[in-house]
Amino acid sequence: MKIVISATGRDKESNIDATFGRAPFFLIVDTKTKEETVIENKSRDRSSGVGITVGNIVAGEKIEAAITNDIGPFAFEIVERCGVKVYQAKGRVKDAIQLLEEGKLSEITKATVPKYSGLKRGKKK
Repeated sequence: MKIVISATGRDKESNIDATFGRAPFFLIVDTKTKEETVIENKSRDRSSGVGITVGNIVAGEKIEAAITNDIGPFAFEIVERCGVKVYQAKGRVKDAIQLLEEGKLSEITKATVPKYSGLKRGKKK
């Protein structure tokens, strides 16, 4: 399975970022091949359109599942339309991947935060 995780850093030892659209990095992990890819989120400091941009990046990677703490309505709508299941987790990326593989993460079935909530949390640098 190919998963994307919103992360604070570039590896599986990093923590899951609190937001999806404004995460500094996205780790893409193929649980079958163990291949890992890191995408730096260059749109995270934009004032608008972040969720849509990030959703389209995920859609282009043929992801099957996403792991994050919170996801806004714009990103959620795009990933859901692409058939990506979204799961909620906190803590380290590698622990969340293991929990997903064990079927122990809760699926997110709608946006967990309102529109533009990433801006309200303040830009992360």
